Amino acid sequence: TASRLDSLELYPFRQIVKAGVGGVMVAHLSIPSLDKGKNIASSISAATITDLLRKDLGYNGLVITDALDMQGVAKYFPAGEISVKALEAGNDMLCLPGDIPGSIKKIKEAIKNKSLSWETINARAKKVLAAKYQYGLSAWKPVDLNNLVSDLNGQTEEMHRQIAQRSITLLRNDDQAIFPLAKGRRVAYLGIGLNKDNEFAKQVREEYDAHVYYFDYGLKEEMVKPVLNVLRNRYDVVIIGVHRYNRFPANNFGISNAALMLLDSVQKQNRTITMVFGNPYAIKDMCSSRILVAAYQDDEVTHQTAVDLLGGRFIAKGKLPVTVCQNFKSGDGIVFNRLLQQVRPADLGFAMNRLTKIDSIVNDAIKRRAIPGGVVLVAKDGKIAYERSFGYMGYD
Repeated sequence: TASRLDSLELYPFRQIVKAGVGGVMVAHLSIPSLDKGKNIASSISAATITDLLRKDLGYNGLVITDALDMQGVAKYFPAGEISVKALEAGNDMLCLPGDIPGSIKKIKEAIKNKSLSWETINARAKKVLAAKYQYGLSAWKPVDLNNLVSDLNGQTEEMHRQIAQRSITLLRNDDQAIFPLAKGRRVAYLGIGLNKDNEFAKQVREEYDAHVYYFDYGLKEEMVKPVLNVLRNRYDVVIIGVHRYNRFPANNFGISNAALMLLDSVQKQNRTITMVFGNPYAIKDMCSSRILVAAYQDDEVTHQTAVDLLGGRFIAKGKLPVTVCQNFKSGDGIVFNRLLQQVRPADLGFAMNRLTKIDSIVNDAIKRRAIPGGVVLVAKDGKIAYERSFGYMGYD
């Protein structure tokens, strides 16, 4: 509906227009609430481009079509007609118009018939030339390929990290004794959907000295019991990560029945922290989890950020964008405030190799039976640099 578009889908476009974005590409979408014309995709719709984008949103930059040779839209306007439709709608640049001679012929006919004018063509050409000048194409020089990847991705990765921190959502925390997770516990990581390490598995192994187990979606139900037997009574906490499932809901997002059986059984048997990396709709089968985190993406930056959340190095502030089950609805999310925020030791000027000497001192005291166990916490400026549990509550 138009009201839904206005309140949700158009919001990011309003923000990027305010921010001065230089170009917008219009996709081939059928949106009857904007244009009810037969076979009129949004990419060739004057109601979408001129009325909505230009007038309502106040956008004055370049408008570029999606590829005009895509048959979903091109088949209705053959022999260059699609190019005329795109220009009439308000586009400045035509992406892959396909039939170039046919497009030129049809554009000339449109000018002759006065559905287009030379003034319009010249204005669009001037806008494109001005953009080329603005971006330095009038004095083109080859791009220096040295360190190109790091130059391009440096700021992008930091932005990606900030987006991950702001979006990752803590949906339930019914066991605050283990979340955030302090070091010193016996930890296992169960990577559902994995058959080898990913970045999250590597980080958890390094951070918590965790034992890592995989359960690929191709494994059968008879493999569930052996995994349960391995995890039973050996670990204080089992971190469950759900990875590599499909974006689309067909066949339950590609998550096997055996994987769901294992997940449910481990949650009943062990104290668990469940983190779901991907489409949040897949959470529908995990709504009984005692600790549940929605991470939305399954890439290295999100993995690293999720480990930071696991260790309490930032506060989850994300909200669930959709309703996934009766327990978790759109807008849900716990903002878990700790009295003291945990950060990396280096952020407070501590050398990690010095802090790790604490481990040997406390373990030696336990070995000599001076103490049965304990917790060591190092804080500075209201932030925790080091927190670790050792041993047990008593000698029994």
